[in-house]
Amino acid sequence: MSDIAPGTRVTLKVVKQPTNAAATKTLVRLLSKDDYAKSHNARHRGIRKRAQTMSPRGGRWRVWESRLAKQHPVKGTLGEQGTIVASVDVLRDLKSVARFVDVQAA
Repeated sequence: MSDIAPGTRVTLKVVKQPTNAAATKTLVRLLSKDDYAKSHNARHRGIRKRAQTMSPRGGRWRVWESRLAKQHPVKGTLGEQGTIVASVDVLRDLKSVARFVDVQAA
């Protein structure tokens, strides 16, 4: 993984189940940078915005908004994969979860 230059596209695949919550959170953050996950989040953001309900609460001017819960497309589990751009911060995160992922140049 040390031969990957910043700015290149890499494919990462989860090959081992993360053993702690911090590693799972890092993997979710990395896999969420994939184009599919970004488009899924954008589409669902619009759906949640359209489906929110507003009702007056405690008077005329105070509005109570209730929105749908966010559905995460990426869980950070075994077998998930994505293609992302390896920036400097991504490389640092990849180094911290290197034992759980397989990184290949895309």
